[in-house]
Amino acid sequence: MRFRIPLYLAAASVTATACGASINAVYEGDVRFEHCMALDSMPEIKPTLRRACWDEWLQFYTFGQTRDRVEYATLRERQLSRASDFDEGDWTPPSSRAPAVPEPTSALAPPPMLLNADAPTPVEVVDAGAPDAPLDGADAAAPPGAECSAACQTGWSECRQDCTSGGCEKGCSDKYRRCMRRCF
Repeated sequence: MRFRIPLYLAAASVTATACGASINAVYEGDVRFEHCMALDSMPEIKPTLRRACWDEWLQFYTFGQTRDRVEYATLRERQLSRASDFDEGDWTPPSSRAPAVPEPTSALAPPPMLLNADAPTPVEVVDAGAPDAPLDGADAAAPPGAECSAACQTGWSECRQDCTSGGCEKGCSDKYRRCMRRCF
């Protein structure tokens, strides 16, 4: 009975340490990646040696590494495979992806608007059975249901002019909602 508790503790500690990426393996991958980056920054190192470094990193040290590092190493290996032994050519760091969002201007500023709601959109009204016919300027500018929603808004404004209490305003708002549902 005395030996069971230490045995269970030993089994639990072995099980807990066996899960996930080995800290040692991740550390080795980080060190090797930085080594290959350092070789890239030295112009006196031949491209074949740099390519061998990136190739070795891709083969043996990607365990536990982030995807952007693996993609970068693959890109560098491809770039260096096209270089001669004496000249890599004009290499610049890759900028293949545009940023997903604009860069922040201030830590306290709100995020920038990515969609301009006020910008006009091109109106393309096409009837599947009708031939392409020019649209009138007034018909093309008005969105669907605009006349109906304008009538609802006029009714709401007239109703609210006569209101003096909160209950009356709520009744006007309810009438406006029912009217708008009929429009769409």
